[in-house]
Amino acid sequence: MSPGLVRDAGLQPERTRLAWRRTVLTGAVVVLLGASRPLLVAAAVVTWLALLRVAHWRILSLASPRPDRLHRPTALLAAGAVLTMALLGLLSLF
Repeated sequence: MSPGLVRDAGLQPERTRLAWRRTVLTGAVVVLLGASRPLLVAAAVVTWLALLRVAHWRILSLASPRPDRLHRPTALLAAGAVLTMALLGLLSLF
């Protein structure tokens, strides 16, 4: 693709934005599930804020005609936050 052309990605950017928003919403649910345990809530809130930051950056990036690719450290941070949220969600059940 030449630098002057704008990509036509169809609905893919919209689906990706919605996926990021669902992931952040799921993190908020994990925070609420652990509300009876202050230490669990503190860990979940910090993790959720990191996930929120990555999602916000990615959603803004997808709004441009030629979005940046997701860099490895950012992808690792997002994956780590999701895995931590899953672990915290599991711990909130016990």
